[in-house]
This record gives sequence, structure tokens and C-alpha cells, in this order.
Amino acid sequence: MSKRFNLVLTGVGGQGLITLGRLIGEACIRAGLNVTVAEVHGMSQRGGSVIVHVRIGEGDSPVIPVGGAHHIIAMEVLEAGRSVRYANKDTVMVVNDLILPPPLAKYPGKKDVIEALKSKLGRVYLYDAEGVSKRVMGTPISSNIALLGFSLGVNPALEDLIGKTDVEEAIEAIFKGKALELNMKVFEEAFKEGKASIGG
Repeated sequence: MSKRFNLVLTGVGGQGLITLGRLIGEACIRAGLNVTVAEVHGMSQRGGSVIVHVRIGEGDSPVIPVGGAHHIIAMEVLEAGRSVRYANKDTVMVVNDLILPPPLAKYPGKKDVIEALKSKLGRVYLYDAEGVSKRVMGTPISSNIALLGFSLGVNPALEDLIGKTDVEEAIEAIFKGKALELNMKVFEEAFKEGKASIGG
């Protein structure tokens, strides 16, 4: 591929962002693509801001330039707002329908953040990833997998790079036993819901 595809993953520590980056990297390898995955901001301890840069294709810098993201997966609404510097009017953003307000701080409401994002980006999807994970797993632990499935469903450019089969093989490589079976179900359901949301 001649141009790198830039994918920003953002959220807070404990939401599975590092696992999500690893999963996408594994899917890229299975698709025969060069990929760099770099955690470059924040710390991955529980509650701290985390941003993971995934760059698919040939190139040296692991860091996505400001305004250079093709797709953003945000595990939390406020972190989605913080990541907007990486977006441009063509960026597709998928946001988990979850807000984790910092303690002792004033913060905007979910509706205000989403409206602000929609005013700057062409395609913003608010998705109840926790709801899907809870339905299948009984816990929100696989919200990250749900957001990836939904992202693949709504963004054909991303699906053209790493197809559904590539991601399923990556899930098989990372998870075992019951976790494998349930994560596959979460991914499948979210992918279908993504497709349905764009009429696919």
C-alpha cells in the first residue's frame, strides 16, 4: 500500500487498549501488512489517559501526526474529545457510549462532547460497546473487542485492510477456551451492528 492508514485508540488504563492494539497488530500481520503499534501518551495504569497509535503500511515514524488519523476508536467519551487533535473532517470516529468523569473536576456532558465532535468530523458513531459485552460476556470486559467489530462494520477502508477473517484469526491467536468463544461472539455481533448502521 502506498499510504499509511492511521488508527488512534484512546481511553483510560484498564479498558483493554493495549490488548486492542496487540489484536489489530496481529490482524495486520495475518493480512500481510506492515504495522507499528505504539503507546505514546499517558500511562496504562488503571484510570490514566492512554493513547495507542497504530500505523498500517510502510514508514518509519510510529507517531500519527496531528490531523492525520483515518479512524479513531475511543473507549470513553471525554477521551474521544481529547483525541480530536488527531482528527480531520474525513476521520471516522467510533465512541463507546461511556463517560468516566475525573474526580474533583468540572467536565462537559456526553451530549455536548458528541455534538462538538460531530461538528468537526464527518462520521461519528456513538456505540454501546459495554452493552454488547455485557449481553454476551456478562461483563463490560470485551468492550474493546466490540468497538473493533463495530469499527470494521462502519468503515470500509479499514475493512479493506484487515478483513473480518484476519481479526477472527487474531482473536484465536490471543484468546483461549471460553474467552475465545465469547470474544468471537462479541466481535461478530458488533460487526453486524456496524454493517446495519450504514445499511450494509
